[in-house]
Amino acid sequence: MKEYDRVELIKDRQEYLDAGIKKGDKGTILGEKRLGYWLVYFDGEIFKDEDGIWKTTEIDVGIKEEDLKVIEESD
Repeated sequence: MKEYDRVELIKDRQEYLDAGIKKGDKGTILGEKRLGYWLVYFDGEIFKDEDGIWKTTEIDVGIKEEDLKVIEESD
């Protein structure tokens, strides 16, 4: 597992559910592994709000390595 790999969450934990992430969600690792956790940016949507400001529903969460599965390796 390394930065920019695409990953899937394979285990639910209350801390992930509290952040809005559930088993099966997919994202991209950004950053180095720290204390057994990877920072993962889970896929969301980009949209323009009523004031014309671009926003995203992306969620970034520290995830334990054993709770992730690599689905596409980065180069």
